[in-house]
Amino acid sequence: KMLDGYTLKSNRESGLGRSDLLLLSAPYDGTAVIMELKVADTFAQLDSSAREALEQIKQKQYDAELKLEGYHTFTYYGISFFKKLCRVLVEK
Repeated sequence: KMLDGYTLKSNRESGLGRSDLLLLSAPYDGTAVIMELKVADTFAQLDSSAREALEQIKQKQYDAELKLEGYHTFTYYGISFFKKLCRVLVEK
């Protein structure tokens, strides 16, 4: 599915696992957004759960295959939900 020149992919095998969501530009543009989503058990766990999501992206090397495909600019999102609240952490 295209979103202003980006392709949205869900649960794509990458690195040592499957990332929740990927937004990919055309390979020649080389931009990728990797998102990992978590559900926190309590409000107090929102921050730690979002950090855990970011760590999972790194540990499971979700960007490894994309680098081989020519992507070079990455933005990583760790997103945690608790009821109707969410916490979003971003790394570039």
